Amino acid sequence: MLEVFTKAGVDSEKIRNLILEKVGVTPEVYDNGTHYVTNQKLTLEMLKEISDYDDVVAVEGDYTEAITGLGPSHSWDEVRARIGDKDSYKYQY
Repeated sequence: MLEVFTKAGVDSEKIRNLILEKVGVTPEVYDNGTHYVTNQKLTLEMLKEISDYDDVVAVEGDYTEAITGLGPSHSWDEVRARIGDKDSYKYQY
């Protein structure tokens, strides 16, 4: 499962299309367009292309043993705690 977190105020349709283009799956969108979730096989190249995008703050994920999932498993609070200094990750409240 891939979870992508973006800055607030980013065009969610643009991010959805970016993820669709990179991984071939349309993500579900959560948290007012700042949290995107997909379930698919992922290569390191796909992951790098998504994580290098300017509006992406963090990328999380879990191995789910199958191509099914029940929605997001990570939260913004978890991401904030992990990345610490929000300014260095371009996060905007």
